[in-house]
Amino acid sequence: MERTSNLRNKIDNTTVLDIRTFVSEYDKETDTLIIQPETPIPAVSVDWDGDFWVRVNPASGEILGIVIEDYKAFFAKKYHLILRGHGVTDPIIKDLIIALVASVPKPFAKKDFVANLKKVSQRVLT
Repeated sequence: MERTSNLRNKIDNTTVLDIRTFVSEYDKETDTLIIQPETPIPAVSVDWDGDFWVRVNPASGEILGIVIEDYKAFFAKKYHLILRGHGVTDPIIKDLIIALVASVPKPFAKKDFVANLKKVSQRVLT
């Protein structure tokens, strides 16, 4: 899976509501939630503040899916108040993601990367 952060400002936000029509699939073994069209389409992954990956057509900016790694271990814990009592493939998850993607994107900066790296290192070492 190709990943990039420089496409974030080229995402076509008019396609964000398409997420509601995508199918959800949860892989318990890898703790990964994938939300994509019924027939997957090749795309690149754009980091969304470390919460999930937005799958994007690099030519058009169309949103083609969402990948949430460490869904239960990280994402569900971070948004606990919103997701409490909802199943992994509940539609509220799609609505939460739509709201997060539709929010104003934060520019990626080296200092943010370093800060995130420190946080991850602390979690791994403890």
